[in-house]
Amino acid sequence: MFFASGLIFAQFGGGTGNELNPYRIYTKGHLEELSDSIIANNSFEGKHFKLMNDINEPITKPIGSGASPPAFFQGFFHGCGNYITVNFELQNNTFDRTLFLLLGQNSVIDSLVIEGYMVRTQGFAFTNKGTLSNCTNNVLISAMFIEDDMWDAWCGICLNNEGLINNCTNNVIFYNGFQMGGIVYSNFNTISNCTNNGNMYGSIYTYSMAGICHFNSGLVINSINNGNITSTEEYADISFSGGICAVQLSGNLVNCQNRGNISNKAYAFTAGITGIFKSGKILNCANHGEILGRHYIGGIVGGYYAPEFSSNSDTIGTVIFNCFNSGLITADSIGYGIRGDMHHTDTISNCLNIGEILGSAIIDTSSNENTYISNNFYDKQMIPNSFGIGLNDIDGSAEGKLTNQLTGTSAELQAMLGDGWSYAEGRYPIPLGLENDSMALVAATPVYLHFETEEDYNHVDSVCKNFTVGLENNVSWESANDHVSFNNENITLLSMGMEMITVSLGGYSKNVRINIVDIETSAPIQTIENGISAYPNPASDYINLNLNGIQADKLEIYDIAGKLLSTNNINSELTKVFTGNLKSGIYLLKFYNKSQIVTILRFVKN
Repeated sequence: MFFASGLIFAQFGGGTGNELNPYRIYTKGHLEELSDSIIANNSFEGKHFKLMNDINEPITKPIGSGASPPAFFQGFFHGCGNYITVNFELQNNTFDRTLFLLLGQNSVIDSLVIEGYMVRTQGFAFTNKGTLSNCTNNVLISAMFIEDDMWDAWCGICLNNEGLINNCTNNVIFYNGFQMGGIVYSNFNTISNCTNNGNMYGSIYTYSMAGICHFNSGLVINSINNGNITSTEEYADISFSGGICAVQLSGNLVNCQNRGNISNKAYAFTAGITGIFKSGKILNCANHGEILGRHYIGGIVGGYYAPEFSSNSDTIGTVIFNCFNSGLITADSIGYGIRGDMHHTDTISNCLNIGEILGSAIIDTSSNENTYISNNFYDKQMIPNSFGIGLNDIDGSAEGKLTNQLTGTSAELQAMLGDGWSYAEGRYPIPLGLENDSMALVAATPVYLHFETEEDYNHVDSVCKNFTVGLENNVSWESANDHVSFNNENITLLSMGMEMITVSLGGYSKNVRINIVDIETSAPIQTIENGISAYPNPASDYINLNLNGIQADKLEIYDIAGKLLSTNNINSELTKVFTGNLKSGIYLLKFYNKSQIVTILRFVKN
């Protein structure tokens, strides 16, 4: 490395720094040369760097850290899929939590992975004004809370984004931070096609958590949170959490999905998309995770917290449009399928909720005269004992429909929800832009419970008739408690009780809880097969068998899953078999003559 006219032109591992012949980075020493050059005010604007291999020897401070005033890197750093190892112990300088300190508006960092250890992580940059693309954070962080670090913010990709973050992934697991964002802390520009896989665990010191960004004032598009967000202790004041944002200050959230489960036992404002919604738009977004909290809990939005914005007008409009909730929503007091409290001008339109909830299926009752609510629907067979708005359905605004009215491609359904949805036979509509996503397809797979009319129908808390399920997109179904049996799309009730049926596709799944309160049987009083008859059917304590001249010497009883329960010798043409020890359900009788199956009969035990 040599000095010339205030600029430093490091030799690195070779190259001239242009796109065709980039500076080559092989070692920790080359990264330290780059850092020293930035500190000496060489921004490397327009220069290219190429990471030639993994760097296993860890660097111990951020690239560019120590410049006064702070200096921006303005070059191109191509990671080529390789990783850089870090080991950042707790430093007095709170900036020392990132790979690069500051990324200028002309900088590009792409295809780079960081591994190793940071006491607290802020990802690849404290501030990004340029582009971070195809980058992945795999570092380990400390799970120990440090009181001097109490007001710190942690994130997976960068602290403050003023540029573009595209196709980046966070795999870091967060513990006990004050404010935590899977991708960024504050977004002022664009986050696109990013994924958070890291779980977050809060404590009494945790103020807010979000899968993608804590504060959003820009655009978040096509981004997904897969991480679970959990806080079991109450923060001293109030706290917020959301699958995509904790606080939506302004800007737009478009085609985003939350797949993680969120359990926030702190005070309030928890939701699948954003905990607090002050201004902006939420368009074509979906929540598939289970949301659990105390107050103001929503599938899409928790609510609006006036004290958080006491210096701002509370009449700024918000828009929630073409959004979908399939997750279970549970609150200690107030829970909503789409949005919580509304104390300012809102538009909520063309939304669909199929996730069970103890509360209002769409919104609360506090909407003011400036609120515009239209074309929002919920599945009243999946969401019993609920209403669209407060304790009422309002036709044309928020109302319940049967499952078959909310699935398929009918003109009536498309007129109800509009053009912003993807329609297909055998499933619920999916917000446009999400229709090829496996989790969205799983969430849109229906259970068709029995109905006579729109006023006479089974719902998940009161199932007494056999039903069918969707099989589109090659999904598979299974049950947890063996209260039902599957025959392709046809489901037969076997016994009463609580059952959880699960639909799966490509590693994703959705649970549907059903309470079977009675068993439908269509079997005749006497069942005859190959000449052998069994009666009564259904049976109680005994079932009578008449061979009617058929030769048989042995009888086996199987449950519907094929498990052998008992074996009985047959010594006469008329035989009575005890069935009082069997649970309610469907069973098979297999008749044998000299070890050869003669016939199989089905009977039902009440």
